[in-house]
Amino acid sequence: MIAFAAVFALAIMAISMIPTASAEDDTFNTYSDIRAESYIAGTGKNIEYKIFAGGDNTGDVSFTAKITDMDGHSVSRVSPSTGYRIDDEGTVLTVTAPSDPGMYLLVVEFKFAGSGEETKTVTKSAPLKVVVPVTLSATLVNNSGTITDMKVWFVVDGTAIEESEQDVKIDANSTKAVSYEWITEGLSHGRHTVELRGEVGPIREDVDGLNTPSDFYVGQTSYALTEALLVIVTIVLIIILIVVYRKPVKNVGKPKGRR
Repeated sequence: MIAFAAVFALAIMAISMIPTASAEDDTFNTYSDIRAESYIAGTGKNIEYKIFAGGDNTGDVSFTAKITDMDGHSVSRVSPSTGYRIDDEGTVLTVTAPSDPGMYLLVVEFKFAGSGEETKTVTKSAPLKVVVPVTLSATLVNNSGTITDMKVWFVVDGTAIEESEQDVKIDANSTKAVSYEWITEGLSHGRHTVELRGEVGPIREDVDGLNTPSDFYVGQTSYALTEALLVIVTIVLIIILIVVYRKPVKNVGKPKGRR
């Protein structure tokens, strides 16, 4: 029993000597955060993040922010990229997405100034996925008087794109091009349908171009060129087969000396 008690006491002492994060460090880490409504942006488009830092005993907080690729290289812009305080409700950072699609990181370094000269640093990151926007478009033809305010929105593959809703003005007896750059990552490659719909009302009866589905393609402009090339290749192969099949065999039956 005495030996067991001695071993137990030594084990307790060893565990107590293992370094652990202090309560102060946990506070700094807990109160540092990066949030966004969406972590997906179109190439070259702006997206907003909000950074937070605060809590009891954290003191003054400054920060530096940057966008990096997955190898850690700095790319693109963040505004502001530095600051000497963070608002209680969070400070907004405007990020300009890189021109190349892919995965990136918003990296923010928080510096907490304590009551003394010591500064605690916490680094946090948040993802940024950059995609090529899908351009949705349609043309409206107004066959009546001026339409000053008409709500329209796009529908893709039967699903309304709520964020595409917009008010349009169409002059009397004229046309109006409507477009929307849709930032999405879930659209498969290939053929899709899109149509423009508008608010219900008598004014729609004089506007053409609503509820008119059309095709658009992701990953290629159209299947027409591919289909045409397949038809041409098939025709060429048929011609070659016909020529080879009908070509006469020369010198059949002649002595080798007269061939």
